[in-house]
Amino acid sequence: MHPLLRAAVVAAVLTLTACSSEDSHRQGVASEIKSTTGNRPADQRVGALAEGTRMAEALVLPAETDPALVYPGVSGVLTRSMLLVSVGHNDVIRDAATRNGLLTGFITSSSDRPGTSFNKVFTHGVMRFPDKSSATRAADALAHAALTSRGMLETESRHAVSLPDAPDTQFSLYNLHSISSGTDRVESMAFTPHDKFVIFTIVSARTEAEATAATIRAADLQRPLLDSFAPTEESKFAELPTDPAGMYALSIGDESAESGAYGPRGAALFAYDQLSTLKIFQDVGMTAMGVRGTYTYRTRDPEAAQQLANALAESAVRYRRIRNDMLLPAASPSAAAASRCWSIAGAGSNSWHCVVSEGTYVGEIWADNETQAHDLTTEQQRAFAAAR
Repeated sequence: MHPLLRAAVVAAVLTLTACSSEDSHRQGVASEIKSTTGNRPADQRVGALAEGTRMAEALVLPAETDPALVYPGVSGVLTRSMLLVSVGHNDVIRDAATRNGLLTGFITSSSDRPGTSFNKVFTHGVMRFPDKSSATRAADALAHAALTSRGMLETESRHAVSLPDAPDTQFSLYNLHSISSGTDRVESMAFTPHDKFVIFTIVSARTEAEATAATIRAADLQRPLLDSFAPTEESKFAELPTDPAGMYALSIGDESAESGAYGPRGAALFAYDQLSTLKIFQDVGMTAMGVRGTYTYRTRDPEAAQQLANALAESAVRYRRIRNDMLLPAASPSAAAASRCWSIAGAGSNSWHCVVSEGTYVGEIWADNETQAHDLTTEQQRAFAAAR
């Protein structure tokens, strides 16, 4: 959800701490569309992105595999460019997916501690292929690529590990010694075919047993969610609505890899403490969320909207405090009377947080400075007021 967290989480997963940047993930939707499905018609490419955001509702929440995973990392539609970044800029793995007909997918990540002090980083996604046989071939090709190639800055090769409790999962890992922390870590990658999907899991953990257990649990939780998901036929991608509840249209700001329209489970992927947040969404009747730059939510009624605004603010203050970023009450824009803001001393990426409610709508804004925060918050309230 928050770029500072995203950058740290992805850096650890990819072992690219020195050169991972937020710009790698905040690609414009136009470039993402172009890289998603090659030369297919534009409406089909946009439809593939819409199908990817639909898949977010059928994705395991990282916190469901381990409640300690409360810090969100990158979440977004699994386009080819997003896949490339997720696997450490390993184009052999990306090409294996493309060659076997990757249509779309969704990926998310979380860690158990903020910043770079985490013990565990969990990245999990689902890739969609044309049919079961292509998904099975893709899982084999992806696993082979993981064993025989390395990402941009990886210095170790993975070795395969058999999982008797998960015979369909192709699991590999390498051991890594961190010079900065003086600790040993395990970086694992796994591919599990299931019908026309491939379940994709990367774990950075302290031990092989921990990485293995997380991978197996993720696949066990993911299969029934996929069984209950109704995938759209590829030929009908162009018919998919990209903003069924109109919440994406209400979001203010620039396009990003996160962009799209989501339901409650998908929305929870972007939040601190996903399990608690999902329960809050249910309590307030939050049925639709949109992301472009700001985060927009629709709730049951104005009282529920205020409840959600309070919860989002409390969560941000609580979890930023743990990472030693003290969000303190700050001035709110005078033109957005129903807003509240907090800031961290000094300017910097996401040093301002504001929430605003208007009718049944809630907006959440992260910004780098007071001017940006106030402008986005004011514009967000105006957009909500016009939509009422």
